[in-house]
Amino acid sequence: MKKIFKSTLLAVSVAAVCGSAVAGDNTSATQTYSLEGISAVTAAVTSADVTYVTKAGYAVGDKVTYTFSAGALDKTNTFLPTITLSGVSGMAGMALGLLNEGTDFVTYRVTDVTPVDSGDSTIGQVIDLGGVKLAATAVTAGKTTVTVASETANGDELDSSSSTGKSRTATLTDVKSQFGAIKVASTAGFDGVIDVAEGRKALTTTTDAVVFTIDNPTTTGWLNLVTATATSATLDADLAGMKSANIASASGVATYDDTKKQVAIAYTSAITTDTITITPPTGKDAVVLSAQDFKVAGAYTYDTTKTASVGSTNAGEWTLNGAVVNVPYMPYADSITQIMYVSNEGSLDADITVVAFDEAGNDYDLGVVGVSKAGSVEAIAGAVQTALEAQGFTKGKVSLTITVNAQDKDISIYAAYNVGGADRGTVTNSQYKQK
Repeated sequence: MKKIFKSTLLAVSVAAVCGSAVAGDNTSATQTYSLEGISAVTAAVTSADVTYVTKAGYAVGDKVTYTFSAGALDKTNTFLPTITLSGVSGMAGMALGLLNEGTDFVTYRVTDVTPVDSGDSTIGQVIDLGGVKLAATAVTAGKTTVTVASETANGDELDSSSSTGKSRTATLTDVKSQFGAIKVASTAGFDGVIDVAEGRKALTTTTDAVVFTIDNPTTTGWLNLVTATATSATLDADLAGMKSANIASASGVATYDDTKKQVAIAYTSAITTDTITITPPTGKDAVVLSAQDFKVAGAYTYDTTKTASVGSTNAGEWTLNGAVVNVPYMPYADSITQIMYVSNEGSLDADITVVAFDEAGNDYDLGVVGVSKAGSVEAIAGAVQTALEAQGFTKGKVSLTITVNAQDKDISIYAAYNVGGADRGTVTNSQYKQK
């Protein structure tokens, strides 16, 4: 705890009075702490000097009270018993003595006012409480503040207002993560198109890549900074059949785990950007590629073993250049018969896969329900119903998304249903070509 007050503070206060009006301003500076660094601290930390510029002419018996945010003060605080402010020409000196203190406040009483010249007042004096000890837990939890209030010996308010843009409350400490968030620009994500003409075993381009960045804040002047020594990232991706050699990182080492459906990338330094490239295998090693959304997440390692997440974000998608058709409505009941046909005008046979969801939001992945043969019409209603029943759905309504491993221009789907063997309800789907 500082026991004396620098003469330079008085010079500042004089300049403030001469240059512009002051009005009860709490001028205490804010210290910003690294969340990662302060979280490991258990001892009290000391704030910057708590300084207050007076607006009023103080008299003996007046009181000044400092109220701190709940829990901010460390129990080991020892407040100055006396604060002495020297006078200068045009500004009276002043002494304040410690009157009372509690868990979250301290009060001083003016014990002496000493004018240098006749008519001098205390307006513009800088009352410097010095640095106060703050509980590390309070600093870690969020902002800590101090509010200054003053009153006459009779209980009337002093310094009732502050200068424009100033306040009688100041933030002593703020806490922020020194690590930012992982981001992928809208034009930097995966955007591969799976070529159904190649049996979904190739993209329309040889490779596909995502570029991510980690946007860390500027930490100049922050306290308790830590040093990140390594980075890790994960890419959620279903790359069944591929090997780690098919995934490359520009700055790290990528390893694919098909059980987790995830690529792990390890870096030996604190990186802020990387490019991850996927090159599907070709020839006899080619595998069926899955249409999917990708997600990338990251974390920094600091203090040898501790980690700080930088979050996760969408990393693009792979789509099919085949036919993906939504049948928005299909009822199932004892008296209802479903009708669904897939027609294929192309020259390639194509698997038909279906996913569905019901009125309660339950999802059903029905897998392959049939093969749409080139130049033919395939009925799939029976196979779809059997697959739904196998997963526990027997009655109600579902929405069906039907994917055909063939070029979109060659595929049409007709959907309808019969009620009691007589009435027919046609269901307009997302792609029916009305041929």
